[in-house]
This record gives sequence, structure tokens and C-alpha cells, in this order.
Amino acid sequence: MEKVLGKNYEGLKVVDFTRVLAGPYLTMMLCDNGAEVIKIERPGTGADERAFEPHRKGVNGTQSGYYMMLNRGKKSITLDLNTPEAKEIVYQFVSKADLVVENFAPGVMKKLGFDYETLKEYKPDIIMCSISTFGQEGPLSKRPGYDIIAQASSGLMWMTGDIDRSPQRSGTSIADTNASTHALGAIGAALYYRNKTGKGQYIDISMRDCLSAVLETAIIRYTISNGEDKPMRSGSHHATMGPYGVYKAGDQKYVILAVLNPKQWTALTSAMGRPELDQDPRFATVSDRAKNIKEMVRIIEEWMQTFDDLQELLHILDAYKVPTAPVLNIEQVVNDEQYLMRNNLVEVEDPIFGKVKLPTTPMIFSETTVHNPVAPPLLGGNTEEVLKNVLNMPDEKIEELRAKNVFGEQLFNNL
Repeated sequence: MEKVLGKNYEGLKVVDFTRVLAGPYLTMMLCDNGAEVIKIERPGTGADERAFEPHRKGVNGTQSGYYMMLNRGKKSITLDLNTPEAKEIVYQFVSKADLVVENFAPGVMKKLGFDYETLKEYKPDIIMCSISTFGQEGPLSKRPGYDIIAQASSGLMWMTGDIDRSPQRSGTSIADTNASTHALGAIGAALYYRNKTGKGQYIDISMRDCLSAVLETAIIRYTISNGEDKPMRSGSHHATMGPYGVYKAGDQKYVILAVLNPKQWTALTSAMGRPELDQDPRFATVSDRAKNIKEMVRIIEEWMQTFDDLQELLHILDAYKVPTAPVLNIEQVVNDEQYLMRNNLVEVEDPIFGKVKLPTTPMIFSETTVHNPVAPPLLGGNTEEVLKNVLNMPDEKIEELRAKNVFGEQLFNNL
């Protein structure tokens, strides 16, 4: 059956003030699900992510891969938000919109005149979602915020890395994308509530809160022990379960094991040809194995390193039904059969770069698809189109505003 592109949020109109990662990733997911996303950018420079690496020279100049990755299918308009004419245009957009999304520092939207209470005057049932590091209120809310600050303040960084080394940043900006996905769920809930009651609402998403919420057992270990258990990072291995971690199988060869029940432990010891370990009191339970992690890791890694061929090792583990996987590098991921089969890359024709493969929204529906091949917009490239089609603005009014430099320099005029 042929799936229909972007029908889940078809008709949903989004006014997008976002930049960098947390906001653009959220609005990209909305766009892939069919929402019409109107991205409001600064004249001249545009959203921050347009300047981010990696930059590559394409058919019509240099383009940011970071920007392409996050802005597929959106519409870009440029507005100088310091002008009264631009503010009035924003209010007109909001009056026709369903959702406003922003990730400025707390207080910026109010300073611009676009806070929730003001926007409700133009659209009483508007839903507005703000993403920030610490939330809109509280003693830390006004502090500058970035992903790494959320990681540090959430407990995630404290739990990441080896116990005898300093805390480590996650290998990716997980606070941004984690907040985006929480925000997507919150928006869906707010839309459902509006459908039932006719009421919009304001959504306040904190990147720090979202990371603290997914620390697995760290917080509960502390609370149920009345503070006696003080969780600490445990490196490549789980603090309370084992074998559940990364094992070195040779030079630049790494394998994970996820052995959590007695049947799986028996399978592993049988695969290793070490059935006596199944009766060893040091390794009797999943907790015992975590308590004796160093000795267990030594035994397992010594066995793994007897294999010259990593595939042979993985074949044996699979044959015994031991939960395992190799640790893949990025080249291996983007060429992996399972990854490609699930359409995790989409080829788009970017107007600056040319053909490029970009990550997709990782959702699979039975009736619809989010596999969106529409290119990211040029800076201001949809200004006239959106003003005419959404606001029904006549050509002479657009020219009048252009003469007042309300739109600033637009990239589509320079190609």
C-alpha cells in the first residue's frame, strides 16, 4: 500500500522562531508529519544553524550540513523584528496559526512583544511551546543555556564516563534532541486537549528537566535509600547489572553484551566454553556480576580476544542467543542494511548544495509516511509566497514593506 506523505498534521500551521538544534529538530518533526512550518529568520544572516559546520561547497555556493539536516521542507521568511511592520506581520501569522514554537532565552519573546499572553489576544486558542535550558521561571531560568550546560546540571554528565576520570559530555547534543522529542509529545497532548475543550495552552519545556527524567535508576536509587546510595558513573558498564556494557574484542573492535537473566548468563558461559562460571558464586545473579565487574570483564574480554575475526565471535554469540551487537562507527551505520531498509536517510535536492542524503524523522506509520524529500529553504526564500498565500497580502503592500527594509537582504535574491 502506498503511504501518504505528511498527513498526520496536515493543515497544522506553525510559526517557528527556533534556531540551533532543540527548536529546529522539533519543528522538522512537525513538518515531516505534514505541518506547514513558517520559519522566521533574521535578515542577512538567518538562523544560527546556517553558520554551523560542516560546511561544504555545492553547485550554487557553500551550504551548512547542520542547517540542511534540521530544516527540510520548511518555509523561510525574513523579518526585522525590531520594526513595527514586522511585529504586525507576526501577529497576523499567529491569528491564522495553531502553534508557535521558540527557543530564545526566557524573556526574549516578551521583550519582542510575542509572549503567550500577548499572542492569545490575536488567537485565543493558540498553543505556544518554549524550549529553554532551565525553564521559564526560577533562580536559574535567566542563565545562558546550551546543551552542555543542561547535561552538566541534569545529572547525566555526572553519570557518564569512567569512575576514576572526570565526568564526560555525551557524544551528541542529547539535551537538545531529548527536549525536542518531549516537546513533540507535549504538543500532541495540547492539541488533543484543545480538540476536546477549545482551549489552547502554554508549554514550558526545560532541557535540564528532560534529561533528569531519563536517568533510569540514578534518582530512584538515591530516593529509596534515603540518600545512602549516591549513584556514580560506571564507565562502559552498568552500575547495577552485568554483563551489560562494552567489551574490547581486539584492536578497535568493540562488542556489547546485554545479559540480564539466568538463561542468558547460561547461554554466554556455554558460548565461551566456560560452563563452570554458571555456578561461580561471584557471578550467581545479575547484581553479583555487577559487584564483581572487573573480574567478569577480564574473563569475557580474554575470551573475546582469542578471535581474529569479529564476525566469527558475533556468529557464536548469536548462535547461543546471547543479546549482543558490534559497536558501529558512523560509516558502518549509514551503510547498514537494517538502517537503510527503514528509510533513515532521504535524498533531497538542496538549491545550494545539490543532491544530499539527510537523516529522516525516525517514525514509521502504517498509513502515512514522514519520509520527506523537500529541500530546506533558502534564507527568506518563501517570504513573498507566504505573505501572499497565508496573509493575502497584495503585491503593492509587499513592495512597500520591502522599501522599508522590513525583510532585509534575502538569499533567494542573490542566486
